[in-house]
Amino acid sequence: MGPDLRGVVGRRAGEVPGFRYSRALKNSRIVWNEATLGTFIADPQSMVPGNLMPYPGLPDETARRDLIAFLKTMR
Repeated sequence: MGPDLRGVVGRRAGEVPGFRYSRALKNSRIVWNEATLGTFIADPQSMVPGNLMPYPGLPDETARRDLIAFLKTMR
């Protein structure tokens, strides 16, 4: 289970209180926006080597755009 994704757009990676993040993600200095989310969702390990997210990535660009549009509605 991952952290709550409400409000993820505009938030720094690795900053939800109470969730145990990998050192790689906490130190990444990423701020989530459409571009960073798109890159991470496509291939998390490539964007942040050493992150512990057990997610292989979503190669379909349309599906990524739809997912990001949905995340932007979550406040």
